[in-house]
Amino acid sequence: MLLPARGVDAVVTELSEAPEFLAEREDQIHRLGRQVTELQLGRSGLVTVLGEPGTGRSALLRAAVARAREAGLPAVLARCSPAEADLRFGVVSQITAGLTGAGYLASSRRLWAEEQAVTTLIPALCGAFAALARKHPLLIALDDARWADGESKAWLAAMAHRLRDVPILLVQASTLAQGVAAGLATEPGPVAHSVVHVPPLSERGVRQVIASRYAGPVDGAFVTAATEATAGSPAVLLAVLDHFALASLPPLARYVPVLLERAAEVTGDRVAGSLSRLPADALALLRVIAVCEGGLGFELLTSLAAPRAMSPEQAMSFLLRLDLVTGGEHPRPVSPLIADTALAGMDAGERQALATRSVELGYRAVIPEDRLARLLLNAPPVGAGWVVNLLRRVARRRRLDDDHEGAAALLGRALREPVEGEQRQRLLIELAMTEAGRSPATSDRRLQQVLLNSGPEVPVSVLVQAADLLNSRGDASATYRAVATAYARREGGGADVGSLAAIGWLAENECTTDPVLPGRSFPDPSDRSGDPVPAGVAAWLLAARGRHLSRARELARAAFRLKGENQPFGPRIHAARALCLADEVAEAVIGLDEVLADARRCGARASAALALIQRSRCELRRGNLGQAVADFEAARAELPLTSWHPRVVPYFIAMEARLHLAGQSVEEAKQALAQELPAGADQGSAWAMLLYARASVHMELADPEAALRDINECGRVLLSRGWTNPAVLSWRSVAAAAHSACGNGATARQLAVEAVERARAWGAPGTLGLAHLCASRVLSGAEAMSELEHAVRVLRDSVLHDSYARARSLLETTRKIPIPPGGLTHTSRHQAAERSSTPKPLLTAQEERIAVLAAAGRSNASIASILSVSVRTVELRLTGIYRKLAVTSRNELGSRLAPIPAARNVGD
Repeated sequence: MLLPARGVDAVVTELSEAPEFLAEREDQIHRLGRQVTELQLGRSGLVTVLGEPGTGRSALLRAAVARAREAGLPAVLARCSPAEADLRFGVVSQITAGLTGAGYLASSRRLWAEEQAVTTLIPALCGAFAALARKHPLLIALDDARWADGESKAWLAAMAHRLRDVPILLVQASTLAQGVAAGLATEPGPVAHSVVHVPPLSERGVRQVIASRYAGPVDGAFVTAATEATAGSPAVLLAVLDHFALASLPPLARYVPVLLERAAEVTGDRVAGSLSRLPADALALLRVIAVCEGGLGFELLTSLAAPRAMSPEQAMSFLLRLDLVTGGEHPRPVSPLIADTALAGMDAGERQALATRSVELGYRAVIPEDRLARLLLNAPPVGAGWVVNLLRRVARRRRLDDDHEGAAALLGRALREPVEGEQRQRLLIELAMTEAGRSPATSDRRLQQVLLNSGPEVPVSVLVQAADLLNSRGDASATYRAVATAYARREGGGADVGSLAAIGWLAENECTTDPVLPGRSFPDPSDRSGDPVPAGVAAWLLAARGRHLSRARELARAAFRLKGENQPFGPRIHAARALCLADEVAEAVIGLDEVLADARRCGARASAALALIQRSRCELRRGNLGQAVADFEAARAELPLTSWHPRVVPYFIAMEARLHLAGQSVEEAKQALAQELPAGADQGSAWAMLLYARASVHMELADPEAALRDINECGRVLLSRGWTNPAVLSWRSVAAAAHSACGNGATARQLAVEAVERARAWGAPGTLGLAHLCASRVLSGAEAMSELEHAVRVLRDSVLHDSYARARSLLETTRKIPIPPGGLTHTSRHQAAERSSTPKPLLTAQEERIAVLAAAGRSNASIASILSVSVRTVELRLTGIYRKLAVTSRNELGSRLAPIPAARNVGD
């Protein structure tokens, strides 16, 4: 006869009031309570409770059994264990004994001792349990079902098929890794199979458990640390809280170290307990798996640890059922703790010998390189020539996949091999590039080590590469000192030494204003300008000083004869800066495209970021604001701002502000400039760019006094380095506008005229046109009109399309409205600019790059490689270019482009 049914809510309430506190298990309790209610109504059920060990699966089973017993139903809980995994009908014996003790069965049979055939016993057992269930709906719970013996599993499967006939609720608990297949049958049966998931506790659940133990306050920091340290495991958390109770320690933040220590001990003890239940053969296999870390397949693993008392499959089954290893073709330990605990029982010699044997086996079996590299990570030095080359190849692939941490581990392992001389220094350089984002200070130290410790057997080209990479992150002082030492040892050693000196000159020029002046002056790079590296530096030197425009262009183009990822990047980037200042923006962008491709191939993240931000400046100069913003964002993503030396940080912040200003977002520019700066940020040349951006924002906000303070300091920083070219930063023009707004007309006129003279001495149309335009804003009468007419005439054929449009609009306005004595006001300038639309270039930025390269004779495949696009993209873009320019061949293309004198030599 069935017992009276009660509501689901009553069942849930009773389960919640079970002796054990079950935090964050409301949903699981509700679902199990509903199943108990359904059982009372005579409806069978099949439930699997899935969760990691320690998440409270067993507690949920005990609560369900307690609820059924309170309702007067026969309910029994059987606990499976590895010790009884091979005991015939061991689980069924537990179940019959429990029901007999409760008075539901007449006797408890020792089923494991009976010799009766399974085919006979199982039907008889099913009949006995079915007869009981017809009298009283029956609940059978099975904890840790993965360890049930085979005969009991067969009986349970048979019982599952009788659920339509008699009211029985079968509940099993198993791990997520084993899934629903661990115990009861999973094939479609007579009743629905319900799965109840038991996740780890969240921070909220951990707080509930702690609050249930303590009446006082619970620190949030303690709860957060407890959640992370216990991984949300109620079992580990309760063990830790028991320790706190015994020691009379409250859950406060200052006791977090005790919490972490105790949680680690409990977790380790639980893992050790699992390992202690392993047979010797299974433990030996686990140790092999731990050493190999997924590097070898199952067959190769068992050849390293061939089981003696059991088959390899049986040993693996033990490991899987204990959730110690993952399944699949290449098993691995489930966690580092399991691997460490398994290997702790071996002495160092045994572990090293096992690791060496695994490498030898993997090498002979010709396993894939990435798996062989994984084996090498745990192995002692091998001493074979193939090891270092393999680790470098795999590390390179990891870098390209943005796995810099994995690449660093492989290169660090390669350095443990007996490598010396050039090979060792190149390894150090590769490792330094890989560590630039994660550990920039360590990266710099490795590069300094190359410069300071290389003997005469190491080529100077290796030192040049190290110096270039060291200088790229911005620590000019460290670069100067290291290069000065290396240069002194190699002085007079050929062309490469001149390249090393050129890098040293860049660093020296950058740290000229340091409190302690450099003690050694490197030779002027112009003296060795026949070599590409000094040529790039000399081009920048001339451009920064505003001298010899044609010579600067020639030297910059010579710098781009360098190609390849092992060639220094800094001189090419500086050559691109010189070309940009010379109005050869398209050429500069193409050169930067090549630098970026080379830098990314070898993993030089700082150099790649510098190429991107310089490309952003080029695009901003020619009015491509969208592309400029995209390049800037890509530069920020390439290397985090925190990974740069403080000298470089102002460069990024100032560029962000300038992009906002270009987009008429003054408030956003102001916010960008309000970012906190690291100590030492004011020691480099980038500080001048930040001051310039600040002054520009002050002028937009009509605060010329504040603008004067920043722009005067900007000029001082630039002049201290000899950078007098207004194309670098037109600080004199901004200062003239600020003085004019403050009523200092004479000073404003002097600065404006000087800016025009400097620009004329340099000779680039864009720079000169801007100087004329700025002068027209602070002068009056005929002088202003003359400057404006000069600006329009010069800017017409320059790359500064936006500036030309503004100048033309102002000229049209002033011909109708006389210029007031104080010059054009800020408002009237903007109103005039709005009357004219900006002429749009015929080709987009990417189309122009492709067109120039095609006109220079590059193949479609070469263009695709330089621009990091597909060949198909190049083909489609060229088709569009031909249509826009009304040409039919590459020969005609060159005549339709803006003149680029040495375009055919770019990159050669």
